[in-house]
Amino acid sequence: MSEEKKRITRRVLDELFDKGNLDAADELIHSGFVNHEAPPDNPQGPEGLKQTVSWLRGLWGPMRAEIEDEICEGDKVVARVTMHGRHLGEFLGRAPTGKEYAVEHIHIWRLQDGKVIEHWSVRDDLGQALQLGLIGG
Repeated sequence: MSEEKKRITRRVLDELFDKGNLDAADELIHSGFVNHEAPPDNPQGPEGLKQTVSWLRGLWGPMRAEIEDEICEGDKVVARVTMHGRHLGEFLGRAPTGKEYAVEHIHIWRLQDGKVIEHWSVRDDLGQALQLGLIGG
């Protein structure tokens, strides 16, 4: 059962964030999905995640997650990943730099009925901004 849960969360990273296959959200994301990292006014559920992924891919292009560690306990999967991307869209009023980045993320997913129903994450946004030259350092 743990391997199946890991397979589902790996597919979220691969299908949605890397390949941009938004239709995969209908298969992988529960209708009651809550993304605890989304701003309060963002829609939730699979459609909300599709919007978030589209926005992120517009900024960073395909986002490839290199999985460093995975832990599955009960209904949760935790992954420490190195996220790779490139600055392709205007961000914080700054024009795209075209620079690549690689930063550490930790994602926690809770699954229910074979789909992801909740998500939390911790990202190295400061490290990303420094790598892209968006802030001094």
